[in-house]
Amino acid sequence: MRALELAATLGHYGATLDAVESEHAILRDAASKLESLMAFSCQSFFMVDEQSFAFSPVWTSAPDSAEHMAHEVGILIEDRSFAWALGRNKPTVVSASNGERLLLHPLTTATGPIGMFVGLLRKNAEEPSADIGYYLITVILFATATLVENFRLFQRLEQSNVTLEQQVTERTKELTASNTQLTGALDENRHYRRYLETVFSSMLDPLITVDRELNIISLNTAAERFFDRRADSLMGMPFSSAFPHAIDAFGQVFASAIGLGQSVREFRTQYRAEGMEKVLVLSCAPLRSQADSSQEAAEGAVLLIRDITRIVSLEKQLQARHSFRSIVGKSERMQKLYTLLESLAEVDTTVLVTGESGTGKELIADALHHNGARAHGPLIKVNCTALSESLLESELFGHVRGAFTGAVADKAGRFEAAEGGTIFLDEIGDVSQRIQILLLRFLESKEFERVGDTTTRKADVRIVAATNANLAQKIQEGSFRADLYYRLNVMHVKLPSLRERRDDIPPLASHFITLCNKELGTRITGISEDAMHYFMRHQWPGNVRELKHVIEHGSILARQGLISTEHLTPEMLELSSPFAQQHQAPISAHMPAPMSAPASFPMQGQPAAPAGNSANSMAGGTPQHAVPPHMSTGYHPHAAYPMPPRPAFHDLSPETIREAILAARGNKALAARQLGIGRATLYRKMHELGISV
Repeated sequence: MRALELAATLGHYGATLDAVESEHAILRDAASKLESLMAFSCQSFFMVDEQSFAFSPVWTSAPDSAEHMAHEVGILIEDRSFAWALGRNKPTVVSASNGERLLLHPLTTATGPIGMFVGLLRKNAEEPSADIGYYLITVILFATATLVENFRLFQRLEQSNVTLEQQVTERTKELTASNTQLTGALDENRHYRRYLETVFSSMLDPLITVDRELNIISLNTAAERFFDRRADSLMGMPFSSAFPHAIDAFGQVFASAIGLGQSVREFRTQYRAEGMEKVLVLSCAPLRSQADSSQEAAEGAVLLIRDITRIVSLEKQLQARHSFRSIVGKSERMQKLYTLLESLAEVDTTVLVTGESGTGKELIADALHHNGARAHGPLIKVNCTALSESLLESELFGHVRGAFTGAVADKAGRFEAAEGGTIFLDEIGDVSQRIQILLLRFLESKEFERVGDTTTRKADVRIVAATNANLAQKIQEGSFRADLYYRLNVMHVKLPSLRERRDDIPPLASHFITLCNKELGTRITGISEDAMHYFMRHQWPGNVRELKHVIEHGSILARQGLISTEHLTPEMLELSSPFAQQHQAPISAHMPAPMSAPASFPMQGQPAAPAGNSANSMAGGTPQHAVPPHMSTGYHPHAAYPMPPRPAFHDLSPETIREAILAARGNKALAARQLGIGRATLYRKMHELGISV
């Protein structure tokens, strides 16, 4: 009767697959149905492992008996009973190792066996009838096997669905992120393109792009201004047609960039168009589709044009300005002067410059101004001896209309014009007492009035005054105010005469030769040894200015090669010849053999000095604080050229002898020649005076 009831329920078995909780639940339900057909003390399901194809216990009705059931199955597998039962595909009862009975039935589906049911029959249990009982067991286990297989497929399908959903979700996120990134990249690209277009059009330097055939692709605004052409009228036009006057200057860089694929940087060229000459620096780079493909043929080129015409002009002007580093002079006195000037450039105090005429006092004012804090302001120069007292007052302080005859309009003076800068008062020692009073007031309060005006004005001006007069003597004579002197003499710069720094004659002469070559178009290479004798013996009453004029005179006569004695001024030859005749023998005895190149101081390798220096220049190109090595074959300050005549033997003082020995760097023979005496006489005089140098 139970078998019939069970058979009635099998039609609905497995109809609720989606409601199955797990594979164990299926096996547990099957065991419950089998329990209705037979009395089992324990039921186990052994399923085929999909990886190893071995039978493993997956569910046992009595967990305590699981190990025993596995042991019995192992024995059955070894004695081939398990395989025999698996092949029959129907209930099979076999004996266990302990005499108990085991019912075996394979779990088979349309695809083959997936497991084995093993039931341990109770000792007194009756076997089911072979007809209906075994049939129902087969039906139940076949349905169970089918349900397990379907459940596994269902689980895999669900897992696949979950995995697919996850993949779809992740891919959707990736696509969304990629789309967002792409949108951002497009926006950034558009923004960067607008940025590049803005940079391209706003660059101050002209920029042009061309293709391989040199057809114009684009021009920026600066290029439009440079060529005075509209960009829209030039698009696609050959460069040679658009700018025929420029192809010669630019063709070489285009050839390198497009033809050779090489970038050109800082190519300097001259550009002439419409009567104008400009100095340009060109940079050109090849255009390629891939930035990292250096082997790829260029598709075009980008040309950057930098107009340095004004810079070159300013460089020339700056080279003409004076700085401490460009003052020519290697003597000890000049070295001390450099140190003093460096200190004075950092302050704003009044400076008094004294020295003989032609020593370069005006250059000191230039150097102090251009190297100081007031370099951005004007430098006003006034020669105080060139004007009368009334005109000088008007020139310095200005005047108002009607102040004197001819004053038809207000005029600012030099102090007002020098506001924020420097005023240089040359020949300050020759101004009148009235002008001295006005200058004293300005030095004390920075205040003044224009001529004919009562309005007090102020000016922020640094004063640099200069004179070749002896102001101390003028104070004693009463022609110069002591209080003005002390106001001017806050810092005193005393310039040495050229006689006091003869070591500087060769570099100064070299500097002036360079200037004359530039200004006069000459090709002077140096000064001959014979002429250098005169240069080193001459007293130079006109100092550096006279030296400049002598070089200019010799350059005009010689035109090229060396300046020799025949090219010197008659005055210089006349003043120097007696001394030269008197000392001709000792000079020639110590002079090197004549050379084809200028032996005294060749010009080869000499740095070019800036143009525009005044006649009394002390300054030049690169400072020469020591005689260059290539001069060693000719002039040496203490070797072959005697100094000016020394005092007679009985007038020699210990100080004179010590100075001569110091100048000769301890060489007693040289010191004796400089003093005009023999070496034995020098030793005797040193012994008499107790000199142990």
